[in-house]
Amino acid sequence: MFRFFRLSLLTDDLFKRFVEKELNLNDQLAAIRSMLANERTFLAYQRTALATFVAGLTILQFFSTFWFQLIGFFLIPIAIFTISIGFVRYRKTRRFIFQLEKDFVQEARSHF
Repeated sequence: MFRFFRLSLLTDDLFKRFVEKELNLNDQLAAIRSMLANERTFLAYQRTALATFVAGLTILQFFSTFWFQLIGFFLIPIAIFTISIGFVRYRKTRRFIFQLEKDFVQEARSHF
């Protein structure tokens, strides 16, 4: 279930390839940096969505005028949309990175 969030799956496989001389150290570190950058971006989406959601709830709780209520009700769906977009982009980028890694290893094997 938590396989989706585990970086160790990537690093264990990369380390094995490095030891077997299929992947040099620069390529291994580049792949890890790409995965970590992707995760940081996903966390930024989560942080933005949480802040937007909390701002919407705060406005609803403390202001009773029509315009503030409208803004508060508008911010909550924006937060849900933001977290959804972040999740979709994270998954697409993650798949793309893994595919590039597979292609690179296959290409490296064909040269030897």
